[in-house]
Amino acid sequence: MSNLSDDLFVETVIGLIWGIPKLVGISILAVPFLIISAILDIPTVTLIQNLLAFAIAVFLVWLFSKFQIIENGIFGLILGFAVYMNFKWHPVACILIGVAAAGLLFLVTSIKIGFWIKTISFSLIITFIVYAIFYSKWGLFSLPDMVWKITFFIVFLLENLFIRCSIAYDDGQL
Repeated sequence: MSNLSDDLFVETVIGLIWGIPKLVGISILAVPFLIISAILDIPTVTLIQNLLAFAIAVFLVWLFSKFQIIENGIFGLILGFAVYMNFKWHPVACILIGVAAAGLLFLVTSIKIGFWIKTISFSLIITFIVYAIFYSKWGLFSLPDMVWKITFFIVFLLENLFIRCSIAYDDGQL
């Protein structure tokens, strides 16, 4: 018969075994950024904030790419809302337009050339949105100079495309 302290001990040991390699890996990955921060005289806190924002954005791209219903649904909502605000059509018609747009994106994605068009266009759109929210002059974590802004844009766009293509490859679409 086990008691509560035995169960807590086992869970603690398993947590340490599971967590220590992740902490070591994160530390190893952080060393080059600390060196870059020291060389370019950028505060480490600013660098860490920007990296965390980048990680959150990459996670959201992975989530949207993995579950296309989220991405297509957001696009349908935006389109339906835009039609409602600009043309003042009946709300049911706007909802149907949004649902049709989301369904059309699924259809377009099933065609190879449509997949590439959607992947590249959505990657550019999401990269611009993330840049505007996080790294632009008015963003949450404004980057210090143009080199960092261009670097972010290129790296995030390539990462975005890589995530989308690797998920499509895993799903057998490519």
